[in-house]
Amino acid sequence: MSFVSLEFIFIFFPLCVGGYYLFPKKFRNFFLLAASLIFYASGEPRRIYVLIVSITVNYVFGLLLAKKYRKNSIRAAILVLSILFNAGLLFGYKALMYMYGMENVIMPLGLSFYTFRTISYCLDIYWDMVPANRNIADQALYISFFPQISMGPISRYSDFLKDINNRGFDAESFYSGMRRITLGLFKKLIIADSLLPLISLSFGMEPSSRSMTLAWLGLIAYLIQLYFDFMGYTDIAIGIGGLFGFKLPENFNYPYASTSITEYWSRWHITLGEWARCYIYTPVFRACQGSKLTQFSCYMLASFCVWLFIGTWHGLGKASMLVFIVHGFYYYIIIAGERLINDARKARRKKRGLKKKPKSPAEKIGSHAFVIAALLFGQLLFNCDSMGQYGNYVLCLFGLAGNTFSQTETLFYLKQDAIPLTAGIIFSFPVVPLAVKKLKASGMDGVLRTVTPVIYLLMLVASLAFAFTSTYKSFVYFQF
Repeated sequence: MSFVSLEFIFIFFPLCVGGYYLFPKKFRNFFLLAASLIFYASGEPRRIYVLIVSITVNYVFGLLLAKKYRKNSIRAAILVLSILFNAGLLFGYKALMYMYGMENVIMPLGLSFYTFRTISYCLDIYWDMVPANRNIADQALYISFFPQISMGPISRYSDFLKDINNRGFDAESFYSGMRRITLGLFKKLIIADSLLPLISLSFGMEPSSRSMTLAWLGLIAYLIQLYFDFMGYTDIAIGIGGLFGFKLPENFNYPYASTSITEYWSRWHITLGEWARCYIYTPVFRACQGSKLTQFSCYMLASFCVWLFIGTWHGLGKASMLVFIVHGFYYYIIIAGERLINDARKARRKKRGLKKKPKSPAEKIGSHAFVIAALLFGQLLFNCDSMGQYGNYVLCLFGLAGNTFSQTETLFYLKQDAIPLTAGIIFSFPVVPLAVKKLKASGMDGVLRTVTPVIYLLMLVASLAFAFTSTYKSFVYFQF
């Protein structure tokens, strides 16, 4: 069951929200757990046992890790077993998919994202950051909570714990959640899905048949589609969580407005970045500090481990595994280069006794242009099945594949997709928040309060109409 399917929008969602508020407060967590398991079973009836086993085993690991009287060596051994179990479950399935083919081995829905949560749960208990939850129902709700089980956002147990037994109904939060859900549906159905025919045509053509302009148009459309597809899911997840009193973490912060690739990855898939920093980068970096390696070498090694993990996680289980590893290494090289340049500039300023100056408008434009160019060629890897396909597409971008400059399909799709393309480009930047801020500053609060509900209503009607008339298209990150 998907957030944009008709059965979810018109059956499961209203029944779930209505049922939640009909139940007494002390039973609401049990209701949400039951709803989450039903939601999961509707999409993965043959793999729900994997989720249940993961919940049960990690509940036991949590209790064992919380026993303070155990020797450190015993707790460390239990921690290693918990990591081996969770990582083995995830990468074991991905390895089987790689060996026997995706059509023969089906990975359980959301396995990656609830595995990230179970690993963080065990590590946080081991580091004495949170207590083990002795109520298995609450711990199970954390792992299986249906708004975030499929694609995140990846919340930490310490954050989830704050809300699990301290929630109440708040009208403003409920209204805000509904607006967020509407926004997510609009982003996914109206913007992201509208661009899929153009992307499929551009990436599916033979290199010699794909004109330069169609290649560039398809690539730009892909960056917009990838962003709004994933961000649309996140908006819906955060909105649904808000209806039940949970404050799920943000996952995106206008990443295309970044002026460095380092900044971009702090704004894109934020919760995965924070997870990798806490549970891969920091442990590796601290371990390196005990050696004779320099600070920069520790940084390079820890960063390499992060990007190797991210590339392997995305790619393992797919025939295009090498492409995803190259994708990770590509960004690792750029980020390392940015770190070298920034360190050199910092050392130069320190030597000359100068203070850091803010970037000039020209420098900001140049930095942003570099980021967009790097993303165009970096994210292109994300949609290619092989390095050969990637190379051929790059050649097409510069007219080096025996292809023409333009073709009739380009103009057709440019006209057909002008609205989602334009909207995607505009809304990729903080245009709306800035406009709202200026309107409020000019004393137009009353107009905003009147117009905003109308805009959201129109967005909802358009999204629902699209859901009725279009073929269901899965979210991009379901495959991971």
